[in-house]
Amino acid sequence: MSNLRYVGHAELRSVDGRARVTGEAQYVCDMTLPGMLYAKVLRSPLPHARILTLDLAPALALPGVVAAITHADFVEHGNFGWPVKDDYVLAYQKVRYQGEAIAVVAAETEAAAEAGVEAIRLELAALPVVGDMQAALDENAPRIPPASVKTDGNLGETIILRYGDPEPLLAAAPVVMETSYDLRHQEHAYLETEGALALPEPDGGVTLFANNQSPFINRDIVASVLGLPPQQVRSIQPHIGGTFGGKDDVLYESSAQVAKLALLTGRPVRLIFTRAESMLASYKRQALRVHLRLGSDERGNLQAAQVKMLADSGAYASMTPMAAWRATMHAAGAYRYQAVHVDTQVIYTNNGYSGAFRGFGNTQAAAAVEMAIDELAERLHRDPLEFRLQNCLRQGDRTMTGNLVKHEVGLPACLEWVRDKSGWQQKRARYAAQPADAPRRRGIGVACYFHGCGLGGEGTDFAVSTLKIERDYSITLTSGLTDFGQGSRTVFTLLAAEELGVELARVQMLRPDTRTAIDSGPTVASRASIVGGNAVRVTATKLGQRLRLAAADLCACAPAQIIRAGEQYIGPREEPHSFEEVVDHARALGLQLAAEGRWEIPAVEWDLETGTGKPYFAYVFGAQVAEVEFNSRTGRTKVTGLWAAHDGGTILYPQGAYGQLYGGIAQGVGYALMEGYLFKDGVPQRTDLRSYRVPRAIDLPEIEGTFIETRLNEGPYGAKNLAEPVMVGTAPAIANALFQATGERVRRLPIPPQPRP
Repeated sequence: MSNLRYVGHAELRSVDGRARVTGEAQYVCDMTLPGMLYAKVLRSPLPHARILTLDLAPALALPGVVAAITHADFVEHGNFGWPVKDDYVLAYQKVRYQGEAIAVVAAETEAAAEAGVEAIRLELAALPVVGDMQAALDENAPRIPPASVKTDGNLGETIILRYGDPEPLLAAAPVVMETSYDLRHQEHAYLETEGALALPEPDGGVTLFANNQSPFINRDIVASVLGLPPQQVRSIQPHIGGTFGGKDDVLYESSAQVAKLALLTGRPVRLIFTRAESMLASYKRQALRVHLRLGSDERGNLQAAQVKMLADSGAYASMTPMAAWRATMHAAGAYRYQAVHVDTQVIYTNNGYSGAFRGFGNTQAAAAVEMAIDELAERLHRDPLEFRLQNCLRQGDRTMTGNLVKHEVGLPACLEWVRDKSGWQQKRARYAAQPADAPRRRGIGVACYFHGCGLGGEGTDFAVSTLKIERDYSITLTSGLTDFGQGSRTVFTLLAAEELGVELARVQMLRPDTRTAIDSGPTVASRASIVGGNAVRVTATKLGQRLRLAAADLCACAPAQIIRAGEQYIGPREEPHSFEEVVDHARALGLQLAAEGRWEIPAVEWDLETGTGKPYFAYVFGAQVAEVEFNSRTGRTKVTGLWAAHDGGTILYPQGAYGQLYGGIAQGVGYALMEGYLFKDGVPQRTDLRSYRVPRAIDLPEIEGTFIETRLNEGPYGAKNLAEPVMVGTAPAIANALFQATGERVRRLPIPPQPRP
């Protein structure tokens, strides 16, 4: 693709980079407006309790306090939820997790708002806490979800997958591996905490500046709980300091809270979470308990898999049902089977609440199956990497859902790359010969993964983009999909410039705004480059055709005879016309110099009742090798090397892609070794960054990564998705390496320290 001007060029830099490093970029915490009030939230000190008394009068009597609100200030008590309507903007009748918002105070200063929160008279009656998923399923367990939500007690949803019949195959298999894993909650720990600012409008509506991922969903939920039509709520996304899936539900609540206060007071209101608030009140990666049975013949060919999973949604569903669905679709891994059954239960507890996090269920599911595959290879006396090469998916195989993979598959090439680059065979042999009593022992491990592209059977997957040539010849670009650090604005800008043949600086992408952009669904599932990128290409193609018509008229030739050289249009007589000339002529001809384009992922469907269908139209793949050193005196594990290969299709923006790869691996190291967000009887045990450790530079080894660029015909220039799946393989690769170092299998993530005698 060397003929392309921007796509795939390593020297291309982020279109927002300069603004970020110079401080020009505005985040919610940077924004102040005349007359702005400051909001603070009263949060529950208990994980499960009935609200007996909630008296705002003492707070409202304090100097500087202007207003205070509770659930009673919202339509239907602020009941909301996407996709399950089981949550409240402010707690109604009960609190279901420690840190749940109960009331909000707006005041002239932050100190006055904090004093107002302290003055509120709150009386709670503690209720029994349900902190264990299995206990939550007991018929006598206290019910957690509201009565308005139709559930079987605390069982939220059951998700099934049925491909063939694994029972007879497992019964006949000469080697069957059966094991269980406990995968804990994880905190997002983004650089920027949650924030929202509301500005009341003269028409009785409100404008929101919120650092959430999905402005249109934010608009619709806020409008619903305020009793306003959606057109009276405008949601604008400023620059965002990271989300990793963590800034949806909690920001819908905060946006509604400041919006109501702004309408009550007639003044702007801003709410910024402290780090402690963020870690206490935001949703987490859901904990999963996974039980697997894998069967193989004597030659090491996988036969069947049976998987049972429990997913802890916590107090509210949030996006856990959808994450659990994706976990179900990936639970047996990127391998060939004759039959697979998966049963997943989504369970309410008082353990905070859980939602979207990078990998969206696949991170946990892949960790379990990759550790199990490694153990099965050991039972068969097979090299674990070669065992994966023997069984991994290739073009023309059927996935664990029984669907034919028609597109190119780079997984074998990924496994071969990490094998060769890591020195797998030599190190594996060397570490196997280490003395058993050595104080420091090394090990090397491998994991691979696959990840469905887009939302899949979770919902309709489309995006809409617009382009407009302005009077100064700049080009304005909008998309309904947003950028919160993953580089989508750069990708969309370069795709528009590539298609139109213009200088990159000519294309200016507007910040996401529900008044100017068109709803394209949530920015989740690593769908931006494929779905949003294709929408930009469709739009640019439409606009480019009109410019070509104008150029053809200028050159007195057919549009097909026009050759584009950079920003010049050249006809058969080889007389060049500049972009500006062509635009002026297009206007003179009355051609529309604005275009709108939509692209939708090819149809997929999944039958929730039968557990059958086609969950995704395409997949990405990858493999990682980890090398670790285990200190038997301290029980600590240090990662000493990481090698990663990802089949992400054509890499559109290499600098951003490598940033995603290395960042995802760093998060995977944290998930493997240190980032356990723990609950005890519903009470979080680590709510600051001193007790909850995230990886620092000193915790990470040299990382060597690459991309295997197999082309996906449906993707823009052959691209696939990238940001989420690159995290998926890290934790199991580390766990498998630790087995070689210690001889003990990992059954829990994060891996607890293992002191040795």
